Amino acid sequence: MKKKLNIMLISIVILISGLNILTFTNYEKLLINGNSNENIDIAFYKGKEKISEMPSKENSEGLVYIDGECDNGASIEWNSEEWAPLIKNLRKNKTKCTLYFNNKYIDRELNGADPELSSKLIPIVINEENGLVTRASEKEKWYDYRAQKWANAVILRSGVEDPGENEPIEERDIESYFVWIPRYRYQIFDEGNYNGLTTKTNKEQIINVIFETKDEEVQNGSKQGEWLTHPAFTSFNTNGIWVGKFETGYDGAERTQVAEINPSDEAASIEAANKVIIKPNVYSWRSIQVAKAYIVGLHYEESLKSHMMKNSEWGAVAYLQHSVYGSHESVRINNNSNYLTGYAAIREPTTGYTGTNELCSNTPDACNEYGGVSSPGADGEYNTNYFNKASVVASTTGNYSGIYDMSGGSWETMMAGMDDNSTGDGHTGKLSSGRHNAYNSGFIGKLTCPECNDSGVEINHNISEVTVGIELPTDERYYDKYDYSTSYVTYNRGFLGDATKEMGPFQSIRNLTISRNIDSWYNNEAWIVYSAQPWFIRGGDFGFGSSAGMFDFTHAYGTTLTNYSFRIVLAF
Repeated sequence: MKKKLNIMLISIVILISGLNILTFTNYEKLLINGNSNENIDIAFYKGKEKISEMPSKENSEGLVYIDGECDNGASIEWNSEEWAPLIKNLRKNKTKCTLYFNNKYIDRELNGADPELSSKLIPIVINEENGLVTRASEKEKWYDYRAQKWANAVILRSGVEDPGENEPIEERDIESYFVWIPRYRYQIFDEGNYNGLTTKTNKEQIINVIFETKDEEVQNGSKQGEWLTHPAFTSFNTNGIWVGKFETGYDGAERTQVAEINPSDEAASIEAANKVIIKPNVYSWRSIQVAKAYIVGLHYEESLKSHMMKNSEWGAVAYLQHSVYGSHESVRINNNSNYLTGYAAIREPTTGYTGTNELCSNTPDACNEYGGVSSPGADGEYNTNYFNKASVVASTTGNYSGIYDMSGGSWETMMAGMDDNSTGDGHTGKLSSGRHNAYNSGFIGKLTCPECNDSGVEINHNISEVTVGIELPTDERYYDKYDYSTSYVTYNRGFLGDATKEMGPFQSIRNLTISRNIDSWYNNEAWIVYSAQPWFIRGGDFGFGSSAGMFDFTHAYGTTLTNYSFRIVLAF
């Protein structure tokens, strides 16, 4: 009997010991002045420099707490009132923590590729409940790419002063919104060696991305599994690019004014750059030739190296969207038939283009539930709570911080075209001007299909080139050029990083009465430029259903069409 009692006492001691360990595991400690002790060892950094003690709250350099990390399963929460770290989940063995301070907020996940501002670009935060805008403090966390919160900035209208940190900014005072795409390298997931149509396989996947700065060695991988510094950043050698948050709009435009807002020549295009707005709930600027959109983009903010978006820059946004730093899912279509920016279909489209305007009362499918004043229940406006923040599903991040209109809205013409084959080898010539004398970009240059016929259009088959118009750009940073071909399925002519050839394999699908290559990711449409249509357009338009999307690409003439728009990028 005595022996049994001893065994019982030993068991109680073990149980009590276990309880003590459990309690210690969940231990939290607020460290005033960040002092190390027998169980916590703390290191402090000011930028990249290690310092001996934690900066005081009243430090003369204006340092702010940026981030912290601990080993051994512990974590840090910063207590701003006490100016002290709260160390959580301490364990019995020694825990090492590191605290980072800087004179402005940085996101250590970006490895130095934090947003770069100018006197014109004002940092903002967007309220996730209602989309309202506040001027950000650069000393506070105003972006967090690990949490899919991308950095946003605005250009204010002429005459509007910077309201100061943490002050609201009225929508009427904003001229344009931009979103920061940090420089990164990505792991090549498909070499894209598709020289025709094959068998379809679903290949959507997370794209591995590591942020870097322009001071690091450029990665030049070309094979699957290797790393490639995305070409959108190496062309301008920047730490990132600011991308227009919405399709480009024209200040004061109405839906019926499409023809009136198309500049007639280069001088008018330069003047029209003053009318650029990049905002939600405005009419997208359409019916503008490629050459004139190029001039508008170039003269919008010359000091910030503004320009018309290229294919490679579209790809940079698309790949970041499909990394862990973006929503990494199908971006919802903007199905607003009035071409208003920032809208989203209520439901994910399940079928492709039909060419008919079916209202939501006639079909359960959302692909043709066109929005607008005639059917306000068909879509969600950018910054209203009417549909419980419905528009964020059309953002690249799934929240207000992302980029909009990259699925549907209007087609977006890229500053990306095909070689004119003037040298005979298909790749050392200039950009082609377009299809024929009636359908071209407005650039002076060779036409790739002057013999093509188009019903109802007067064509002079003797004209083989455009001799009057806007000169083609000579600075290769401002355009992407693709090898000449008479085939629209030689996808291997695409570039790594531009979200074309890597989205394969591709197959042809007959959808209703229209044959389409709907075989990019998420069943988005996929055609590459060729001699009859030598210019790229991206994203699809409002009625394209599942054919539209971030990974939609196809070819076009380069001429003016009422559903073709463009986007502006800053790369200073």
